[in-house]
Amino acid sequence: MAASGERLHQALLQAFKQRHLNSLSWLAAEPALAAAAAGVDGTSAPLAGFPLVVKDNIDVAGMPTSIGTALLAEEPVSHSAELVTRLQNAGAIIIGKASMHELASGTSGLNAARGDVLHPFLPGRVVGGSSSGSAAAVAAGIVPASIGTDTGASVRLPASFCGLIGFRPSLARYPQQGIAPISPSRDTAGIIAQRMDDVLALDAVISGDATLPAVSLADLRLGVPRAHFWHDCEPPVAAAAEVVLHRLGDLGITLVEVDIEQAGELAVQAGYPMASFELLRDLPRYLQQRGSRYSFEQLKNAIASPDVRALVADAATIGPERYQEALSRWKPLLIDRYKAVFQQHRLDGLVFPTVPLLPPLIEQANALFRQLIANCEPATVVGLPCISLPLGQTPDGIPVGMEFQFAAGEDRRLLAAAALLMAQLSPRIDELK
Repeated sequence: MAASGERLHQALLQAFKQRHLNSLSWLAAEPALAAAAAGVDGTSAPLAGFPLVVKDNIDVAGMPTSIGTALLAEEPVSHSAELVTRLQNAGAIIIGKASMHELASGTSGLNAARGDVLHPFLPGRVVGGSSSGSAAAVAAGIVPASIGTDTGASVRLPASFCGLIGFRPSLARYPQQGIAPISPSRDTAGIIAQRMDDVLALDAVISGDATLPAVSLADLRLGVPRAHFWHDCEPPVAAAAEVVLHRLGDLGITLVEVDIEQAGELAVQAGYPMASFELLRDLPRYLQQRGSRYSFEQLKNAIASPDVRALVADAATIGPERYQEALSRWKPLLIDRYKAVFQQHRLDGLVFPTVPLLPPLIEQANALFRQLIANCEPATVVGLPCISLPLGQTPDGIPVGMEFQFAAGEDRRLLAAAALLMAQLSPRIDELK
């Protein structure tokens, strides 16, 4: 993983050359160079000299954490998130903050406050969100990997749209201190990267777990849950996914047709009240804890993106009773149904298209929020580790991500299996451009 100063200089050069993508909301060139000069580049540190960007809802001392808003764009924070500290202690160099959907509350990357993030190789289509800049910066070759966050789909969705790997760990695997919340019951940081080696190394540093279990693809049993996860797929997505399934079968993986009854409906009944109720209580607490001079009311009144304004207004309609019902009834029911399917069919995991739609055209994207997160959302309620792998593509080269989910806590086993799958099946990102 060691990288020379040249690698950092190339990252900064690419960041300047590709400013038109708006993938970065803050470029910290001088601090990055200073950190590299004073740091551990060339040593045995696991991430020595590794250039990274982190999403602009993750605190990095000395940089603003804007959460995709204009109001907070010039307010530096004094302390780094615990996740950032672990990465920097391992030698990683944070070169800047990644642009994002305003308040991390959307799937398009269209941001009326800070500007839209452009797709690096699909003009006219959205890059996905809310970790929009995190994906664009990696797909454009600015950095080899980035850190985003994922509440409903926000790491895996843009990774899928950009032909990248997007990893969402088990809930609570990564520390959440210093990360602006939507829903602590569902939020987690995640990794977007081109290479599985980098995902493995970053996860090991953040989690403290460097184990790599032995996995045989021929021994894997994967459920194919068609009733919800395949039903509403656009034909090109479904066709590309079927090709991937055939290739998985050729590798000796056992594929089992399964049904997680009402997975989509239960995810909405549980997940939406959880996110809505917690957003309006935990985001004000975060602002207070970081010592912001702005209140949540000021932040809410300054929201510029119409879709985010509407979402925050609707969140206020979720009362304590509906929230408690989500936690005590709908979430446990969905967890039980996942467990029953895994146990009944002796599954290692599930496989399905990460997103049922192709990257939408810019003018259509915000109206498709619910459809875009439909496949990713259930696991965020259950707390499973998930990874989107760039294993499929349409005949005209549009990437189609395939999501794999294992049981909670099986993160390193999932990553080991994903590494084998990428080695066997994945197209290179330069083939997608």
